[in-house]
Amino acid sequence: MDSTHVILSFLVAVLLGFLIGLERERKRETQGSIFAGIRTFPLIALFGAVVGALTQAVSPWVLVGSFLPMAVLIALAYWRETVGVKVGGTTQVAVLVAYGLGVLAGYGEFVPALAGSVLTTGMLSMRTELRRLAGGLSREDLFAVVQFAVVSLVVLPLVPNETFGPWGVWNPHTIWILVVLISGLSFVGYVASKLIGVTRGIGWSGLLGGLASSTAVTMSFSERSKKQPTLSIVYAIGALAASAVMVPRLWVLLGVLQPKMIPPTLLSLGVLFVITTIGGLTVLRERNRDQIEGARVTNPFELRTALQFALLFSIILLAAKAAQVYLGTGGLYLASALAGVTQLDAITLTLIHQVGSGLDVHVAARSLAIAAATNSLFKAGLAVTIGARRFGRSVLVTLLLAAVGCIAAAWLLPMP
Repeated sequence: MDSTHVILSFLVAVLLGFLIGLERERKRETQGSIFAGIRTFPLIALFGAVVGALTQAVSPWVLVGSFLPMAVLIALAYWRETVGVKVGGTTQVAVLVAYGLGVLAGYGEFVPALAGSVLTTGMLSMRTELRRLAGGLSREDLFAVVQFAVVSLVVLPLVPNETFGPWGVWNPHTIWILVVLISGLSFVGYVASKLIGVTRGIGWSGLLGGLASSTAVTMSFSERSKKQPTLSIVYAIGALAASAVMVPRLWVLLGVLQPKMIPPTLLSLGVLFVITTIGGLTVLRERNRDQIEGARVTNPFELRTALQFALLFSIILLAAKAAQVYLGTGGLYLASALAGVTQLDAITLTLIHQVGSGLDVHVAARSLAIAAATNSLFKAGLAVTIGARRFGRSVLVTLLLAAVGCIAAAWLLPMP
């Protein structure tokens, strides 16, 4: 084994041990003596890296033999800590994890080892928040967690990842990802509201969800605002935040795959971004804090809404492709409008590909503006028809103005 690689594994092991030990040392200062701290954890992880290196160089039995002293050490530490009234084994388990991560580093798996140390440190440092989350869970909440786990972790890997249907427009794996995304958005918002409060939790989940699909966020938040009208303003802020962050995400996608499409879209998409942002800030100022005081976010799992959206997405995919095939250039605008109803990624990637094949960049930019405007109108319709009255009113005005402004900028203002 190369000596440089071994030294690097030792450094990584010490670093990951230091991360975990730093958190445990903080506990020592607040709760008294503990088994291991900022010095012991790096040494344990380093021991694991040594074992990993020796296992490769000498024999796999080194790993088996090294586990015995670790087990004895952990058992003695646990026995000593549980002599008193308090019984707990968090530090001892963390030691075992640090040793295992050190072994991973010794085998050269640096990224998984460091990722494991970050996750471990995060879980250890969130003791209060996690206990508050667990204490607030009801039987209904636990059942919702199980449902979401089945949909995302069990069903998704089993769904075939291949295209079928006319022109190969349908991919079951892609469609089911939307189901997971929409149901997951409510789930993430629920967990965030438990950890950082209802208002901030829903707002941040909307903002982050917009990086994946602002339409899915609007669908999910519309449904939940109907069930929880006292949170309508908060859900409206989250929906508008998702619509605003959609624009920078599109520019990043264009910048990576087709940079020359960015200048002609700056005005149209920029107008949409500015209007949506101003609208979101206006709704934020109108939020009545007294109205949402003590509000509770209920069962986070919304599978029915997610399935309805996936079905609509499948239908629109077929209609957009048909318009593009049978109507030529004029059909490109119609296809953009239809594709933009559900989400923008598919039509954006299509336009990027066509620009690379010779499509005029200004035609592509106008097509993308149509898709973005249609998407905003569709989300406004969702907010009005599915959401609570106050939610619909708050979202409708902003997204309607954003759609009109986007189209006007694309057709009336000169493109760079």
